[in-house]
Amino acid sequence: MATDVSTRERADLCPGVARPFGAADGAIVRIRTGARPVPVAALVQLLDVVASQPDPSLQLTSRGALQLRGLPDPVPGDVRAAIVATGLVPSQPHELARNIVASPLSGLDGQGIGDVRSLVRELDEGLCADPDLAALPGRFLFAVDDGRGDVAGFGFDVGLLAMPSGSVTLMAGGSDRGWVVDAEAAVPFALELARSFLAARERLGSTAWHVRELGVPIGPGGASPVTLPRGAPAALGQHGRHAVVGVPLGLLTTAHVAALGEAATHVVATPWRSLVIEGAAGSLDRLAESGLAVSARSPWARLHACTGLPGCAKSAIDTHAFARELVGRMPLGSLPVHVSGCDRRCGAPAGDYVDLLAPLSIDAAMEALNQD
Repeated sequence: MATDVSTRERADLCPGVARPFGAADGAIVRIRTGARPVPVAALVQLLDVVASQPDPSLQLTSRGALQLRGLPDPVPGDVRAAIVATGLVPSQPHELARNIVASPLSGLDGQGIGDVRSLVRELDEGLCADPDLAALPGRFLFAVDDGRGDVAGFGFDVGLLAMPSGSVTLMAGGSDRGWVVDAEAAVPFALELARSFLAARERLGSTAWHVRELGVPIGPGGASPVTLPRGAPAALGQHGRHAVVGVPLGLLTTAHVAALGEAATHVVATPWRSLVIEGAAGSLDRLAESGLAVSARSPWARLHACTGLPGCAKSAIDTHAFARELVGRMPLGSLPVHVSGCDRRCGAPAGDYVDLLAPLSIDAAMEALNQD
């Protein structure tokens, strides 16, 4: 069923460098990585941008993007220039459209059906090369899954799924039907689906942000049934020569980045507020010393929170302070835990989770946790 978008009176407000969002603590800028490796040197440069804040940090979002908060509002030109100078905004017209999530361990741990890193690069470059695709809404999502099923359930608008034959299945709008194509045809097909979305939206006079909101199918005929795999997020810890580390509350600090710089030159931001660090298995102790979570046994592996007070005026509580008080008392459990300051539940994980909505006390939260 199509989502009713008839009452929308505005475009999506997803922030970018050219389109910051004003919040209670200042302007927010979001930097999409295109699911590609991020130089640690660029993280250092971004921390320099927020260095004057009382507790400078970079946020990781639930789509694997980087976010700066508490910037002057309006954002000064020199701040925007410093962000662009990191090299993380390869096409300024396309910065809002580079929403790509991908299996972050693809090609590293031998677990996926195929290595999709070249597909991710080609998709991001092809997206940025097409001026028309700069018009995609800031919430339109591409998902590139290497067959393990870790990002296949992300509610994508255009999905690419690696197949055992070396081919790729393309899907639109989370549909259970898709088209199987050769690997070299996958990215052109994905970009054509995105263009078809824009054309259908214009033809219908729609304000849809997502394919499923159009109410009409896109793409050619001949789609076949698809069963999406369902896999787990990248587990924290060692993966052969490589490492996955969790970022507590998704806040990447100067201490964290210093340790990352000792371990590697690049990292990959995942949609689970963690980082994949190639070749860093031997650096786990140093990374843990910096405050990063390096084991699935860490309570930070499952505890998350929205921005909360004072950054969000809609929040009823300081969610980060609450989470830091709660983390030492976390019981064992299997589900993610998300502390929300209001019923919007921003940043809540996909799938099942323990929902701590503006809890009145740690005891109240513990009661909910003990039922997990």
